[in-house]
Amino acid sequence: MVNNTQELIETLKSQHRKIQSDLRAAYDELKSEGETPSSAIVADLSRFKKDLEEHLKLESEEFYPDYLAKKEARGEDTDSAKKFIRMMDDIGEVVMAFLYKYSTEEAVENSRDTFEDELLEIIDTLNTRIETEEQGVYDIYLLS
Repeated sequence: MVNNTQELIETLKSQHRKIQSDLRAAYDELKSEGETPSSAIVADLSRFKKDLEEHLKLESEEFYPDYLAKKEARGEDTDSAKKFIRMMDDIGEVVMAFLYKYSTEEAVENSRDTFEDELLEIIDTLNTRIETEEQGVYDIYLLS
């Protein structure tokens, strides 16, 4: 449990940097000179999955419930916020499906071109999500 709103947002943003770094490491391994063993990429994805699950848990158990409670306490409509949360959940499900699909060295090795395309899509999607949260709901939350 995080002690205050500022600390919660700082923790969430720090987690964002960590998951971005995890994905960047997987991409860098994929694009490195020579043939990077798929085991290194799978290890990066495994670390990413662990860090992402930790982040999603903090959001779903602390941030979003408190965010909605504050909006409700001010008498604000929460329908758009709930819709946003569902969209973020959907993104999380897509990312988890990707991680499941590429959870083994063989899966990465046997489809490196497809894997690269999907990894780039996941990176882009997560970066958009992070930007939306950090420049949107996190700022609104801090003002409440």
